[in-house]
Amino acid sequence: MPRRCRPPSRRYGLNFYFLHLPYVVGSLRSGSSRLKVWGSERVRVLVATIAVLITAAPTTALDWKNTEPYKELQTECADAVKAGTVWWFITTDRGGPYLASAHLWNPQLTFGYELKAISLVYPTLESAERAGLLADRVPAGVPAMTPTSEWSKASEEAVRWVLDNQNEDGGWGQAWTYRGITHSGSLTSDTAVAIMLLIHEIERRHESGGEYGELVSAVRRGLTWLLDQQLEDGGWSRKREEAREGAPWHTRAAVAALLMALERRDLLNLDDSAVDRIKSAIERGVSWLLERQNPDGSWYSGLMCQEYSADTQAYILSTLIDVYLKADRLGLHVDRDRILNAIRRGIEWLFNGEEAGVTWVEGSHGRGPAWAYSSAYLEAQGSPETTVTGNVLSLVLLKALWFDVATDVEIETPGGKRKLSDLVTDPEYNLHATVEWLVSQRYRGTEHPEWYGAWPWPARDVTSTTEGAHYEPASIWATAYAMRALEAYLNPELFYGKITKPNGNESVSKTERETVSGGTETEGNKRQEKSKRGVPVLLPAVPPVRRQRQRGGQYRHR
Repeated sequence: MPRRCRPPSRRYGLNFYFLHLPYVVGSLRSGSSRLKVWGSERVRVLVATIAVLITAAPTTALDWKNTEPYKELQTECADAVKAGTVWWFITTDRGGPYLASAHLWNPQLTFGYELKAISLVYPTLESAERAGLLADRVPAGVPAMTPTSEWSKASEEAVRWVLDNQNEDGGWGQAWTYRGITHSGSLTSDTAVAIMLLIHEIERRHESGGEYGELVSAVRRGLTWLLDQQLEDGGWSRKREEAREGAPWHTRAAVAALLMALERRDLLNLDDSAVDRIKSAIERGVSWLLERQNPDGSWYSGLMCQEYSADTQAYILSTLIDVYLKADRLGLHVDRDRILNAIRRGIEWLFNGEEAGVTWVEGSHGRGPAWAYSSAYLEAQGSPETTVTGNVLSLVLLKALWFDVATDVEIETPGGKRKLSDLVTDPEYNLHATVEWLVSQRYRGTEHPEWYGAWPWPARDVTSTTEGAHYEPASIWATAYAMRALEAYLNPELFYGKITKPNGNESVSKTERETVSGGTETEGNKRQEKSKRGVPVLLPAVPPVRRQRQRGGQYRHR
């Protein structure tokens, strides 16, 4: 497959224009005689041209949508996402995940935990809706409700469930109502997930002119609880009273939620003291993550009985990429060079770490990287996993390529070292082959219509798994993560969005503008000292009454 050049607007990035600016400026300053020769009108034209070039220069370095493999895979990927949206609405009485009477998804598929089911489905289908990929019809014989007509009711009910199940302390916890557990205490990662989901919904309603005051109140209370849970070392644990030190999984979740809230400070009506406390918490959390990275580039996982996991690695790297991209604009006092170095080392580990569980799958577009949860899982299954591969793609690799973060890092392939950026254009080793493998895993047959559009775990035709795990022909986890990877691949600008500079068109408050333009490390230290003293912030005057819906018997699964 020949290498294809990107169009000029992509081929020449900001560096090209800035490298030539000194020559042009020097020419303009070299003497009045030269200016007289050019004439004032030509000078104005030249300056205007330079301004246009800088404005038109891309914010991303790589756009895989210009490649031939993308053009060949585009339709298949879109069809796979549309089919996936159908599976989410196959009703439980026919073996699917959708509880039609409740307009929610069966929590049994996530071990009886409703919030986890909602957090898997909501962002996946919300992204599909924005991309115009919700199916508007259901194939004959598939026992599903039509996604385009059912999604609005389902999304509204999902948000209502999250609001109704906020704990009195402001957090969210494991309300496993199917198992008879209605309250086990608020937890860091659950609260972070709920906050991010509600912020997404606030943005949706803001854009459509809907009401979202109740959601803002819930988010603010959740932020208060989350901030209060930060440990003295700067990290977060499952819950403050249970741990002496932080954990990478919970710390990255808290940082991600706080960063999202900081970006939307105006929508959330956060005052300056709240913003300062959030900034300090993010800065301390990021510092904690950087200090806990191992020499080989990994972070400790501790999930699913594995010390290290490509899945945990992907979530942490995704959060650090976001911080790296947004720190200056949001006035965060963090060491971006150190963050970038951590991202580079973390990506390297994904491709050569002893416990990373990486392998290479082969297709018509070459060979692509794919991952199992860990090397132990890969050895037991003899196959990568749809879940982890989808997460590594959407959370790290495609995001890093789209925003040109650490794209020059060297990674291991079966054919020797390559740069990460090579995975877009290399004919032998590339991410298109990974996407092709993901698409091939989707269930397409009619023998089991209840599986239509779903992805299996760990992968198709896997006969053995790790101890305590079992093959799932239609997995809620795999379907969500595979769909998100395909959504990111199909339309990265829509999936990831753009990074707007502080002086761009995005709304930035006066306080943030001053901090970004004139902030100092001393100011950052002052914020941290104030945070350690426990400045009261975001506390509601009267906590609202907690509403717990009772849905008797409706979670029975046939």
